[in-house]
This record gives sequence, C-alpha cells and structure tokens, in this order.
Amino acid sequence: SVHVISRFAVAILLAAAVMTTNRAAVAEDVADTALVLAVDISQSVDETRYRLQMEGIAQALEDPEVVRVITSGPHRTILFTLVGWSDRARVLIPWTWIASASDARAVATMLRSLPVFSGDYTCVGRLMKHLGELTLEQMPGKAERIVVDVSGDGPDNCTSLSYLADVRARLLAKGATINGLPILEDGVDHEIERWNRAPGSSQLDFPLPDKSDARTLTQWYERHVMAGPGAFVITANGYDDFARAIRRKFVMEIAWPGGGAGGRVASNPQ
Repeated sequence: SVHVISRFAVAILLAAAVMTTNRAAVAEDVADTALVLAVDISQSVDETRYRLQMEGIAQALEDPEVVRVITSGPHRTILFTLVGWSDRARVLIPWTWIASASDARAVATMLRSLPVFSGDYTCVGRLMKHLGELTLEQMPGKAERIVVDVSGDGPDNCTSLSYLADVRARLLAKGATINGLPILEDGVDHEIERWNRAPGSSQLDFPLPDKSDARTLTQWYERHVMAGPGAFVITANGYDDFARAIRRKFVMEIAWPGGGAGGRVASNPQ
C-alpha cells in the first residue's frame, strides 16, 4: 500500500540522515566491527513476532552496556545493517555508522518505525548468498572484523545442505564470523520433523535428519549456520525471549578483546 511504502521511504531517509550525520563524526573509514543482523521474516513470523524482533533489537541498542561496548574498541564505532530474510533477502536498514548513544537511539527509532515485511519460506542458503555477494560488498568502509548474526525459527526449506555449506564457505572466505540465534517457537527445542519445502525443491534435498545430523533447531544452527573464529549460538526460548537473547549476543559480538565484556565462547562446526 501507499502508506506502507511511504513509511518505508521515511525509514530509509532517516537512515540516510543518520549515516550522513554520524559519518562526519567518524575520523576514519574503519569500524571495529561490521555487524550484519539477519532476521527471519518468513511466513511463520506474524506482525506480533516481527514487532517483538524489532523492539528487541531497538532495546538492545538503547542499553547502556551495549553502547559502552560499541564505543570501547580502538575505533569507537561499528557499522550496522539489518537484513530481513525469507525466500529472499531485503535490506531493512542500510549500512549505518554507530559511534555514540545518540547514533544508537536514532537506529532504534528507525527499527520501531519500519513497516512489516514478510515472505514465505525459510531460505538460509539464499540469505548467505545475498550477504556474501551484496551486503558485504556494499559496506561503506572497512572493519577490523565482520560478524553475521542469523536468527530464525526453522531450518532451511529451500536449498540443499550442500548448497548451504558452499555459500557459507564463500561468506567465511570474505572474513565473516557467523553466529546463530535460533528461536524456539514454543520455548521447547523439539526434534526436527519433515517440513514444507519451497516450490522447485526436491525431497532428495530434504531427507529427515539421520542420527549423525542435527536433531533439534539449536543443533541445526550449530551445525549448519554457526561458523568462523569464535562463532557461537544463543537460543531464544520463544519470541518473547528474543530481546534478552539479542542483547546478550550484541555484547558478546561487539565487545573488543580486553574490553571487559566477556569472551566469545563457543566451538566451531566440524
């Protein structure tokens, strides 16, 4: 609708204004961390769940501890972008420099004003392809490290695990660390069952997990999403728990080594 488009246009204009304003305050073209937040906007994410995710991210950016770790690195700034993903990925907030509490509040305001976007399927492989080929290539500066934060409430139902492994490897080759935030819809990590497949995919691509593969969503994220130096997974016990989980992840992902915010603790997939 015109109303939705106009709201999205306002959000993009706000983002451009923030980028222009806070970019002038950044003395270098280097950020401590380039943080890509990739949030699930597939069919299972209704408006309430969408708003819970946006509000959770906004609250995290307004948290004094998060602001402290953002400004505690050598360059005292991060680059931030928000990507919504389902059967395709779309930019919700373009790359933005965050170097102060006011910058963070401006991004939080944009998050709360975003219109609701949604898609159909849960295509993690397509997301990673988009991030590697477009998102990281469009960074407006350099970063000491790149962190991709993928959250979602289901396994990939669009592409094969071999395709997912290939595009993930290409994303890692660009220097990214990929962390996961699986969302347990009812707070319980149930065993994965056969799920609806996207049109054009075959049952061969999506057999039921065998005993050697991931049996739950958390295990699936640990095996097929998490990768790179210091990568980890934090599970949200339902959408109501998303705000707690994303705040904790922010602190762990952005904290500079020796900055006093704790280490990055998790193992990498084999």
